[in-house]
Amino acid sequence: MSSPDQGPPSSGAGAAAAAVNTTPTLPSKRPLSPSSVDDSERALRTHTPAAGPSTLPTSDNDDADEPADALDETAGAQPVTTEEWYELQFKWSGKSFDLRVSSSDLVYDLRTQIETLTSVPPDAQKILGLVRGKLGGDVDGVRIGTLGVKPNAKFTLVGTPEHLRFKEREGPPPPDEFDIAYSSARPSGARKLIPPAEDPRNKRQVEKVIIKYPITVMNEPREGKGLLVLDLDYTIVDTRPLLDGALPPLECARPGLHEFLERVYPFYDIVVWSQTSWMWLESKLVELGVLGGEGSYKICFVADRTTMFPIFSERGGKLVKHEVKPLAYFWATFPQWSAKNTIHIDDLARNFALNPGEGLKIRAYKGAGTPDGLRDRELDKLGAYLTDIAENVNDFATLDHSRWKKRQATGRVPGGESGAVGGPPDGTAGASSG
Repeated sequence: MSSPDQGPPSSGAGAAAAAVNTTPTLPSKRPLSPSSVDDSERALRTHTPAAGPSTLPTSDNDDADEPADALDETAGAQPVTTEEWYELQFKWSGKSFDLRVSSSDLVYDLRTQIETLTSVPPDAQKILGLVRGKLGGDVDGVRIGTLGVKPNAKFTLVGTPEHLRFKEREGPPPPDEFDIAYSSARPSGARKLIPPAEDPRNKRQVEKVIIKYPITVMNEPREGKGLLVLDLDYTIVDTRPLLDGALPPLECARPGLHEFLERVYPFYDIVVWSQTSWMWLESKLVELGVLGGEGSYKICFVADRTTMFPIFSERGGKLVKHEVKPLAYFWATFPQWSAKNTIHIDDLARNFALNPGEGLKIRAYKGAGTPDGLRDRELDKLGAYLTDIAENVNDFATLDHSRWKKRQATGRVPGGESGAVGGPPDGTAGASSG
C-alpha cells in the first residue's frame, strides 16, 4: 500500500505550531483537491479537535469466522514521568544548527528535524556525542527523555544529503501484510503503556498535520450528514493490477463500487484517504470514475499520505512502526463531525490506531480479473450496514463495529446490540435526505 512520497501542491505559508490541547489557528489555503475543481467551491472551517475514540474494535474478515487480527491490548508506548524541552545544537558540514525536542519525542522525531535542516535522510545520519554509544535505527522508537540527554547538549552529525546519494532503481512495492488491531482502552498491568491516542507525542503530530495541511473542499459538506472515510488501496480497488496496467482501471474497482457510493451518499459525506502520493491518487480516482464520473454521488474531499505520520508501539516486547490516519485532522476543520457520526473503512486496522472506536476493517480486495474477485460482495454488505446505522443509531460511539456482518446477517438493529437509542437518527448521526 505504499507509493512514491510526493504530496499535494502547497500554496500559502503554514501558521506557527500550536501547543498540545490548544485551539489551532489554521492557514486559509492549500490546494488539496484536483486542479479542475472551481476555486469558488472551496471553503475551509476550523474548530478545536474533537475527543478521541470510545469503543473497542476487532474485525471479522469474512461471513465465515475467519481469524481476525490479534487485538493487542498491551500495544502502546513507554511513558515519560514529566515532559521537558531540550534546546540542542549540532554541527554538520562546517555549519551549526539549533533544534528543540521534547522528552516525550522519539529519536525518530529528532532525526526528522535533522533531515529538515540538512536534507540528510534518517538512514544516513550518524549522530555523535549526544549520548554514549551510537544512535542506530533500532532506537528510533525510544523516548528522548530516557536517553540521558542534557539540556543545551551539543553533538556532531555525519551524513550525505539525499540529492548527493546514489539511488538504486526502485521496484514494485512489497506486499503489505503487517497489521495491528488496537484497543481504545488503557492497557492494564505493571508497565502502564500509553495508548497511541493518549500519547503526547502523537497529539503534537496531529496538531502539526492540522496546521500544515488545511483541507480544500471539492464539494461542500451537507447539513445533517455523517462522515464516511474510505481507504483506496485494496479497500475499494485492487491496486496491484492498477499500478502495473495489467487491467483497465474500471476492472480494478471492487465489484459494486459505484452502486455502494450511491447507496451511502444520502446519509454520509464521503472522503477518500489514501496512503499514496497526491499525483497518483488524483489520476486513479479520475480513471476509476470516482471523481468527475456520472454517478449520483460526490466526493467531499480527499487526503493523501502527507497527512499521515508514523507512530511507534511496543508489541510483544518489540518496537513496531507504522503510519496512522488520525480522524481529528478532519474533525478540527468540520465541527459537525465527531466520533458520534464518523466511520472509517480500511483494510488495515493499524490505520485506526488513534481512533480504534471509529474504525471498521473489511477484507482486502486483491482479486480483480479473477472469478473470486468477480464474486466479491463486500461493498454490498457494507452498504447495508452503513445505511442501517445511519437510519437507526444516534451515536456511533456506542457501537462496536467488529461484528457488523453478524448483525447484518441476523437482521438485528445495531442500536439494539450496543445500547444506542434506536429510531430515526438526529442530525449528528447522519439523517436521511430526500
